Amino acid sequence: MTGQRNSNQSSTEEVGKIVSTLREVDKKKSPCVREFVERLGAASFGALLLVPSMIIASPASGIPGLPSVGGLIIALIAIQMVIGRDHVWLPEWMMQRKVDGDRIDRALDFIRKPVRWIDHVTRPRLTWLLRWPMVLPLQLLCVFCGLAMPFMEVLPLTASIAALAVFLVALAIIANDGLLALAGVAVAVAGATTFVTLAGSVLSGLFG
Repeated sequence: MTGQRNSNQSSTEEVGKIVSTLREVDKKKSPCVREFVERLGAASFGALLLVPSMIIASPASGIPGLPSVGGLIIALIAIQMVIGRDHVWLPEWMMQRKVDGDRIDRALDFIRKPVRWIDHVTRPRLTWLLRWPMVLPLQLLCVFCGLAMPFMEVLPLTASIAALAVFLVALAIIANDGLLALAGVAVAVAGATTFVTLAGSVLSGLFG
């Protein structure tokens, strides 16, 4: 299935390579999305999902509009996984969009320590969850989370919770770890519940 791990490298090695690649691109301080896609590889669906979800889930996601644009990128990538494309296509306006290098640095610093213990908590298990057709609900979950982020941005932290769910699913694809994917599903449910609860409180305060 597209996006699943094809090598014998450990999850730490693969995520470490992604982080190193991001560091290299980030040296330009104002890289565009196209540079990340080209360096990570347009066929690397897991890595390409990991990057925007990592940024939005980290404390570095405070730019207004970032969760919305990042969410749309996540949704487009995940939709192409659902339909079985072998490489990612993004519209030109997204590919040309500049990325704040300082925020990328902070996001990478945020995941530096977690990367160190990834290899201890992830391993191939429940791999059937990441094979067709069982992987389809996970891909659709990423689509839903991405499309929800522009709406969730109006309530603090909720978009970050959705991004964390996508991050866990993307990491599960890279590490071939179905248990990690289930953790992503649990986080997505928690994020949806939090959003609905907060939105209900806001609406009741406005119209109650």
